[in-house]
Amino acid sequence: MDPIYIYIFSGGAVAFIALAIYLRIKGKKELLQERAEQQLQEQQVKQTAARTTKSANPEMLRLQLQAYERLSILCERMSLTNLLSKFSINELSASQLQAAMIQSIKTEFEYNVSQQLYVSDAAWDGIKNLKDQQIFIINQLSAMLPPAANGMDLSKKIVELMSQEEHVSLQPIVATLINNEAKQLMR
Repeated sequence: MDPIYIYIFSGGAVAFIALAIYLRIKGKKELLQERAEQQLQEQQVKQTAARTTKSANPEMLRLQLQAYERLSILCERMSLTNLLSKFSINELSASQLQAAMIQSIKTEFEYNVSQQLYVSDAAWDGIKNLKDQQIFIINQLSAMLPPAANGMDLSKKIVELMSQEEHVSLQPIVATLINNEAKQLMR
């Protein structure tokens, strides 16, 4: 093996490990902070839901529940593993898959941007943070690959990261927040 490839591979491996450690540490800190914030938000949502349910008309409640439903679907569609299943990975280069996944995330987000009118600030911030995080992960993993890498190489990196690091993605946290807020509205 050419020494330059060994150097590039070892540098990529170090960068991948550093990214995984960074995301794990950041994920744990964010998770603890998110839990504390979530408890506070749940109290606020309960208070808001009680006021909204009593004062809002049935049409507004229907619109709010539809918005939470759409954002729940959006969360699932922005999941990296779900995104991978949308594309013919074997037919794309890594850079093409990267671009396609990012475009898909942005399109889904833009399609649902009006839902922010009907949900809490916390729910909408969670969606925005999830979008940004997923794009960041895709870009970072793609940057670790050699220029000639194919879509399968990027796919393997994504699956590897998702399976090794339990709290890498905000997706389950945001999905739980959205579901909890929707349930509060239904009470």
